[in-house]
Amino acid sequence: MRDLDLDFQPRRAGLLPVVLLLTGILLAADAWLDAHRLGQRQDEVEAQLRQAQRRADRLVRDGKTASGPVLNAEQDKALRQTAAAIAIDWEALYRHIDQATQEDVALLAIVPNTAGKTLQITGEARNLPAALAFVEALRRPPLAQATLLSHKIKTEDGQRPVVFEISATWKLAL
Repeated sequence: MRDLDLDFQPRRAGLLPVVLLLTGILLAADAWLDAHRLGQRQDEVEAQLRQAQRRADRLVRDGKTASGPVLNAEQDKALRQTAAAIAIDWEALYRHIDQATQEDVALLAIVPNTAGKTLQITGEARNLPAALAFVEALRRPPLAQATLLSHKIKTEDGQRPVVFEISATWKLAL
């Protein structure tokens, strides 16, 4: 008869459960420390907010405006120009330029001037009729007065592309 090799004593757990337990404890401690640091930072920010609110209330109570420092004329002009530039719908303007761009035209640079509501567009076209067609396509709203300022045929290139510069203005507040 064959030996059944029965073992009635349980085997000891290996090293894996101990390592997993220690890893779990370390991760829990790290999460607790992060939560504690975030709580402290939140308390600091709330204290700063309360201090700023008290300062604003005191300024209102004393009859002063809480608008901040007074700007000189140059700073005020720069601030207004920046606000005007932010108010422009650049996405719509660039979408219009992209729709006017044909397969034969590659744009190299678009330089906007928000003060004069103008654009300087530099590009390259396969030929002069493609460049002129691009200028004509730009003359639709919101752009107006698209003008070909200069063009040059690259004679050193075998395909003889045309490098051009266009100036355009936009009519509406975009």
